[in-house]
Amino acid sequence: MMKIDYAEFQNRVDYSFKKEILLIEALTHKSFSIEENKNQRHNERLEFLGDSVLNFVIAADLVKQFPADAEGLLSKKRASLVNQTTLAEISKKLNLTKFIKFGPGEVKQGSPSNPRILASAVEALIGAIFLDSDYPTVEHWVLKLFKDISSEQSEGISNAFDFKTRLQELTQKHKLGTPTYEVLITTGPSHKPHFLVSLQLNQIEKSRAEGASKKAAEQLAAEIYLKELISSRPQVKGEKHGI
Repeated sequence: MMKIDYAEFQNRVDYSFKKEILLIEALTHKSFSIEENKNQRHNERLEFLGDSVLNFVIAADLVKQFPADAEGLLSKKRASLVNQTTLAEISKKLNLTKFIKFGPGEVKQGSPSNPRILASAVEALIGAIFLDSDYPTVEHWVLKLFKDISSEQSEGISNAFDFKTRLQELTQKHKLGTPTYEVLITTGPSHKPHFLVSLQLNQIEKSRAEGASKKAAEQLAAEIYLKELISSRPQVKGEKHGI
């Protein structure tokens, strides 16, 4: 098994661990901690902690940045920043796949490139840094990590997309029916479920999407179908929906 260069990783993420055991745990997928490695702790507990720390850091920062925004808009801004896609992109920038320990079966299945696993690893790393240091340190690290994304996306969401509302307005305007949403599958641990949602129009499925919450999955399904609807139907191509 390839030896992981933890010193290189710490240089890459610009943080030096006082307790390297936390770093090792954050970079260990549960598939590794079986059989001869069953005593090696994996990163799900740190992921659980990091998810909470991340959401709090971003929420607190948004409240400071946008004192006039209502709760609903702040929630949309946070959701535009804290999501699987964004975290997976951050993971790729940090080249986390080079450093995470996987079991051989997971490697064969292609798990090192799975966006959900990459996103979870970022959350685990945040949890590890929090335990290794203190809140001001992890807050600074997280905000630095999200700086470019935050300035771009949180402003962009100000004009804000509620794709479900936009889609419903459009379908009703053109007498196409009313969209409905159905949860098809719920997976993942109880503290971090994952949802697959189907969007239907007149009892015909139009799109599917996954998300860390039902709301997020529904919004993504609505966004997918909204784009398709605008591009495929001449009567609605002229609609301006900011997409």
